Order: sequence, then structure tokens, then C-alpha cells
Amino acid sequence: MVLTLVGPYDTDERLRFAPRAVYWATVVATTYSVGFILSELIRNRWGRTLSHLSLILLTGLATGTGVSICVIAINYAAFAYIPSADELPALIGTIFPVAVVIAVVFDVLATHLTGGEHPAHDISTRPPLLDRLPLDKRGRILALSVEDHYVRIQTDRGQEVVLMRLGDAIRETGQLPGLQVHRSHWVAIDAVVAARREGDRAILTLANQAEIPVSRRYVPEIKEAGLLPR
Repeated sequence: MVLTLVGPYDTDERLRFAPRAVYWATVVATTYSVGFILSELIRNRWGRTLSHLSLILLTGLATGTGVSICVIAINYAAFAYIPSADELPALIGTIFPVAVVIAVVFDVLATHLTGGEHPAHDISTRPPLLDRLPLDKRGRILALSVEDHYVRIQTDRGQEVVLMRLGDAIRETGQLPGLQVHRSHWVAIDAVVAARREGDRAILTLANQAEIPVSRRYVPEIKEAGLLPR
């Protein structure tokens, strides 16, 4: 509506209000969709191999290219207009900086909404295990527990059961500091908020108030980690 009312790029002179509204609605919906799809494809493909800055620049470059093509196609459909070789640099020079700025804005918003942790945050340290979870449950990993042939993954955003072995799940926690405390349980050290002895065993309480048993075999390890007094 703002673009329709303002009518930038001479659209206020070339189009009446209703056609102008359709034109800008088409431009906004199409370019946003293209930008979103390209951004997700890039993050899924290179999110773990590129630095944060490189990822933003690549996203802006890809988005700028896709949006430029869309704008040229829409302008041709609406006005039978194709920019000449002399006009093309000016068009691209307008679109690409905007695409990069929008990529940065979306990156900042994503970081804010995930509590200061970017979705591709610290690419080298983000646990690959999170990719097995639904988006709404991807958070700080708290614990892993075996249930038959499945592993229950607990995060600070919920729980999910995944078909895999505990050993494989532990490997996919990456560089997250944690301990296997039972043949069926692994915990992230930072997730433990309390610990108590029960005979020759122990019980760990996690940040989500779940309790994880520690078998006698692993008690020395949790002592070494400072979770129990020596």
C-alpha cells in the first residue's frame, strides 16, 4: 500500500491507482518469495561451510540476481519494457544494495528471535543433531535418552523421538560439552542445574526439570566434571 500511494519509479504517472496496486502487490509478493526461497536454499546448502559474513553476502548476491530477473519480467509484462544495456547497470545498482540490506535485516531479526543465536550460528560448532528436529524444537540440547531403537532428544524448546542409535546421536552433538552418564542417557553439562547422590548412583536434574539417572559406572566422570562433590 505504501508503494502504491507513493508511486515510485514514475508508476504514479504511468498507472492509475488500481493497476498500480496490482503492480506493486505483484512485485512485492514475487520478489519476497524469490528472496525467501533462495535464502533458505543457500542456508541449507552452505550454512555449515561458509562464514557468517560470506553467507550474508552470498544470500544478498543470489537474492539480488533473482529479484532483478523478476523485476525485469514484471516490467516487461506490465509495460512491455526491457532495460537497455545502458540502463541495466542502474537497475542492478538499485536492486543489489537493497537485497544485501534486507539480507542483513533478516539476519539480525533471526538472531534476535532465537535469543541471540543465529540459525547458522558458529557453523563449525552448531550440533548437526538439531537438523533432525522440527524447526520449533531446535534449541539448546539438554539430554539424549534411549527408547527401544529410538533416541529421545530433549531441548529447551521441547522433545522429539528420532530413529537412530545413541552413539550416533552423541557424535552429532558435535562440540557441545556433554557426558554419557548411563548406557541409555547422555546430558549436556551446561543443562545440569542440580545433582544428588542416591546410594552408589546419582540423579541429575536438568534445566527443564527432567531427572536423568547416573549409573555407578559413570559417577566418577560426573565428579570429574564438577557436577558432584568428590
